[in-house]
This record gives sequence, structure tokens and C-alpha cells, in this order.
Amino acid sequence: MKILYLIFSLLFILSANYCNPVIENESVNIKDLDENMIDIRVYHENLGGDLKTGDIDGAKWLLTGMDSILLIVSDKFTTHRKLDKPFNYFYEKNLKAPINNLKSALDKNDLPKARAAYILLTDNCNDCHINHDIDKEVQNWMK
Repeated sequence: MKILYLIFSLLFILSANYCNPVIENESVNIKDLDENMIDIRVYHENLGGDLKTGDIDGAKWLLTGMDSILLIVSDKFTTHRKLDKPFNYFYEKNLKAPINNLKSALDKNDLPKARAAYILLTDNCNDCHINHDIDKEVQNWMK
């Protein structure tokens, strides 16, 4: 009887783990492009506020969060009804350089260069929105 109980217990434990595997360090993004852009907007607005007040640590944290969403979007959205190319193309063309310049300026505590990179990033976002008939304006929070 004890052997039968032990076998049943082992089968139960193994089947529970098999049916519900734990996936570590894997995040799943089920949002559509517009929902991801709303998240990016929140990061962007707060990033501008931190740059305006001179909070370099906050700006670094927000830039990292914003860029991580942009990279996820770059991987996920290879097609979209309003984009004539994969989002990754526009990230590489319009966003990567200003983001890298912003990161570099923040690492050097150079607020004037960081602010200039933020303004360029904002302008590039708006240019892409205009070119793709997206009725959303990215606000420049440095004003």
C-alpha cells in the first residue's frame, strides 16, 4: 500500500510540473503596437521631466525602460498596417543614434548634450509619425 501511495505521489508531482512548467527570465509581451507606444510615451514624458529637473539617475532608469520596450517592439512588429517596413528599420534609422547619444551624455553627467539628444529623439519620433499618418504627437518635455 505504501508503494502504491509513493508511486501515485510521484506521478502527481511529475505531472504537475510537466503540465505547468516554470519559465524563468522570460517575459511575454502580448500588447499590440499602440499599447506598447502608450508605455513608451509614459517613459518618454517622465524622461523629459527628469532631464528638465536634472535628475540624471532617474533619466538613466527611464531611458533604459523606454529602450527595452522599443527593442521588444523592434523584434515583435515585423509588419503593421501603417508601417511600410518593419519597426526595427525605423528604430535603427531614427532612434538608435539619439538613444545611444542620450545614454552616453547621461553617463558623463552632461545634461546639455542629454537634453539635445532627447530633443532629437522626440523630433525623430514625430517625423516617423507624420510620415506614417499616425495622429499622435510626441511631446517635447524640455519646453
